Amino acid sequence: MKDFQRSMKLSLIFGLCGAVVLPLLYECYANISRTGALVLIAAWAVFVGAKLSPLSIKAALLAASACLAYTAGMGFMMFILLHPPLVKWLEKNSKYFYLTLEEQGAFIGYAFALMLLSFVTVLAVWGVRSAVHRIRNNNAIAASYIENAFDSEEDDK
Repeated sequence: MKDFQRSMKLSLIFGLCGAVVLPLLYECYANISRTGALVLIAAWAVFVGAKLSPLSIKAALLAASACLAYTAGMGFMMFILLHPPLVKWLEKNSKYFYLTLEEQGAFIGYAFALMLLSFVTVLAVWGVRSAVHRIRNNNAIAASYIENAFDSEEDDK
């Protein structure tokens, strides 16, 4: 039960942080560097997945799902709050580039697809952890077989 409580706590923290980061990265996508903004979104998603991966697999996947939902829902609200002041600030300091509706949809699609990397990271870490556990378990079994191979009690029977 502790894993699920911790997963909800982490998903709330990362979801709210992501909700603030995502609108800022949208402005970077529109005005500074599209590739840079997408790389930062991918890095954020991998970071979240890495932080959630020590939890049990069910708790980690639940936390990643909740984090994605919090980021999307709260991100939209934060975009409504942050976009006008950022536009004013950018127009005061330089030229602001507006995205077309297609480009905005592309950003949302890219951001959603890249946020799914948190699921991939959780599953990859779980797979590696499971493989290491099986290899260690197989080594212990092989060692016991080798030990028992030279056991003289079985030869006497």
